[in-house]
Amino acid sequence: MAEEKSDKAVLEETAFEEIERDFHEVLNELIGDKSLEKFRLEYEKLHAVMKKSYENEKRLMAKCRELNAEIVVNSAKVATALKLSQDDQTTIASLKKEIEKAWKMVDAAYDKEQKAKETILALKEEIVNLTKLVEQGSGLTMDQDSK
Repeated sequence: MAEEKSDKAVLEETAFEEIERDFHEVLNELIGDKSLEKFRLEYEKLHAVMKKSYENEKRLMAKCRELNAEIVVNSAKVATALKLSQDDQTTIASLKKEIEKAWKMVDAAYDKEQKAKETILALKEEIVNLTKLVEQGSGLTMDQDSK
């Protein structure tokens, strides 16, 4: 594509040089003729305007190429930023799932702890009851031994 642009620029430059040669040929023919003096002055003015227009066009085309290159670079940056943003969203979703999983584990551990506390309390009560029974039983045996 760069080759096309340079080829096109060379063709335009060659065409412009040809126009310049033609201008100077016509101008040389007009210089000696006083009756065409007014025409020659207008012709020179038109040539000056055309030349300025051509220079402006070259400058604008260079600016367009520069801006196009900048657009390409910026669009690549935007694409990279979008990709990073999508990756970040994926990471965020993954981390949210991990947090939910961790909270479920915390809840499960809390439930287990509560059940363990209830079991401990029940076992303590059973120990107290069994201790009373043992004491009552040993009290009976002592009474029987004393008879």
